[in-house]
Order: sequence, then structure tokens, then C-alpha cells
Amino acid sequence: MAAKAHRTLLKREESYAVHALLYAAEHPGASAARIAEDLELPRDFLAKVLRRLGKAGFVHNSPGRTGGVRLAVDLASLSLLDVIEAVSGPVVVDTCQTLPRCPTQKRTGTCLLNVAWLTVSLQVRDAFAAVRLDSLVADGVTTSNAPA
Repeated sequence: MAAKAHRTLLKREESYAVHALLYAAEHPGASAARIAEDLELPRDFLAKVLRRLGKAGFVHNSPGRTGGVRLAVDLASLSLLDVIEAVSGPVVVDTCQTLPRCPTQKRTGTCLLNVAWLTVSLQVRDAFAAVRLDSLVADGVTTSNAPA
């Protein structure tokens, strides 16, 4: 029997965003190109992710020889959930949770599956919220390199 491919919970851009933030903590001012090369990520795709992180206020992206990517916040103030939602929006297990009434509720008046989805979504959100980014960097690395 052939091995099945893994199905990840996170989207690529969410994973890349977390890795890029940790890299920026370890290498303040590194260029986006260097981050992409060192993390073996597609350069253009990472640039898109870094723009989202900049828009969220998590990093400063400065072009040019003296530019680079720098943290705009202390990683202790960010959780995995903060980063994931900044990049992709609210975490839900199933899109029926986003509807006022899912198709089963419309048909039968109730949906126990929707209750299960909500319960799991809350557990996943809590788990991601419990992981602070500063806990993911090597000892001795400053988790805030935003300009004073």
C-alpha cells in the first residue's frame, strides 16, 4: 500500500510567516532574499508573506542596501494564532461555521456536527494562542529588534 501524502493543518504562507519572524529575530536586518535562500523558500512567495506581516505591524520591510526585515514587535507579544490570523484570517475547522445556519440546520433545524466543529475550532485556537513566538527562538536571541 502506497504511503499517503501528508495533509498539513497550516497553509504554506502561515508556516512561512512564523519561520520568517523567527529568522528576523535571529538575523535583524536580513534581506528578504537572504531569508528566502536560508529557509529554502520561494522568494516571490515569501515577499508576499512579508508584505502581509508588514501590514499587520509585525515587521518593518525596508528596501535597499541598509534595509532588510526587522521585527516591529516583541515576539513575546505574539502567539502562533496571531500570526496565522494576520496572514490568513480567522481559524475555523469548517466553513459551515461561518454561516448563520449551515445547510443541515436549514434542512432539519439543528446540526450536531456544527457544534462539534465549533468545539474543535475553539480547542485549536486555544492551542495556537498558547504558543508565544519568543518561546520558539534559541536561548540568547533577542526577540525584539524594533527600532527604539
